Amino acid sequence: MENDNQPKIDRLAKITIRNTKHLTEESGWGVLHVRDTHALVQAAGYLKYTCAQNGEVAFFRGQTRTHETLVPTLFRNAGESQNAQAKRVAARNRLIEQIRSKCSILKDFSRSVHEPLLQHYGISTTWIDLVDNIWVALWFACHRAHISGKKSEYLHFERRNVVPGVHEFAYILFVAADNTSTNLPGFYKGENTEFTDLRVVCPSIFLRPHSQHGILFRLRGQGPKRPTDYSKQIRGIVRIDLSDALTWLGNAPTLGMHALFPPPYYDHGYKILLDGKFQSDDGVGSISIVGA
Repeated sequence: MENDNQPKIDRLAKITIRNTKHLTEESGWGVLHVRDTHALVQAAGYLKYTCAQNGEVAFFRGQTRTHETLVPTLFRNAGESQNAQAKRVAARNRLIEQIRSKCSILKDFSRSVHEPLLQHYGISTTWIDLVDNIWVALWFACHRAHISGKKSEYLHFERRNVVPGVHEFAYILFVAADNTSTNLPGFYKGENTEFTDLRVVCPSIFLRPHSQHGILFRLRGQGPKRPTDYSKQIRGIVRIDLSDALTWLGNAPTLGMHALFPPPYYDHGYKILLDGKFQSDDGVGSISIVGA
């Protein structure tokens, strides 16, 4: 996968916050290591504020580690050839049209948000998942996703454990998108990016994005080709000792698997998608069966 060779922007590099330390990781990213919840919230607020001064809005992404790139699921492990990427795009388009033809509920809201919504439920697309709640981001940073099945249809999360003698971390990325509204409430498109707030554009019959405060974003392409590395939109990274992160997260049911991934009994939109039993091509994924 190509790297667009964009400079890494770290807007946290010059800020001084109590109980924090600036470090550089092997991935090349500068990180702000935080040691208490007040420092975490202050760093988040600082980036929200500074991004707003530049016509951007910052959201959160929890990860178990840092990567040199930020690649959407559709292009991961696809190789660098345009032909391979084009095949993935064509397969994605076929699957989305198949879902639209069988799920009449999608006709109730804009086609522009069908793809990001389906990404939230497991389909591989050109969009990347973010959240607008820092504690939900911390949950994802404290859990590992395990995927199996021929079409990667089975998804399970396990809480990470602190291993004596092993120093592990939780990471929260602050990702910026152009804050330029469109005629569709909840859908924003600027010069560099587009993003959609699923809590606004989708009815809560699709409960998962509302539970997770789900945001989807992507870089806009120049001409027919879309970039495959979105890392230029990262504005800062916070690192937390895993032991601290697990303590801060606690065991509240509002930040548990059942709450963040509501079963089909509660999430009727999810049930509709599962009942469709859609056929997908390799590399495009499928509607995820969570907890299996």
